[in-house]
Amino acid sequence: MFEPESDPECVEVEPPKRPARMKRAVSEWCVCGNCGAMPTEAEHVCCLEIEQVTRRLQQVEQTPQCITEHPGFQPVCLNVYSLQNAYNIYRADYGALRLRGIESRYRLLAQRSLVSWCWGFLGRSISVVLPSCAVLRIRSEFPEQKAGDVGFRLPPLK
Repeated sequence: MFEPESDPECVEVEPPKRPARMKRAVSEWCVCGNCGAMPTEAEHVCCLEIEQVTRRLQQVEQTPQCITEHPGFQPVCLNVYSLQNAYNIYRADYGALRLRGIESRYRLLAQRSLVSWCWGFLGRSISVVLPSCAVLRIRSEFPEQKAGDVGFRLPPLK
């Protein structure tokens, strides 16, 4: 689950009740073809099951099969320069992020950007479940660093 901080005036978004999926094959519940196993039951959701995401998909002339294939996904959620800008806005509103590692910061900002892009402005204590496919794509772009692992470094957030 992702809990953005923002406008307390918004209504709370409740995830729909679904049959258990953790013990089922991904192909049994994923419609877009890009989802994968997630750590919790609530996170086993496909982008095509979320109204706010499908609305975004339908804004494209040739509707993509997955939010990760939408022409706006890369610039909004994966482009480091857009995420640096999102960080500047976040920092002005809430102060510096207290996450270690640039990849962790980019992951959080990418998730916040996805929420903003699809849901708009959510309340401070409101959380929404992000689609498995989008979470996995963001994680693949900004992987967690293992202890002692030093590889390619992304540009720092300033």
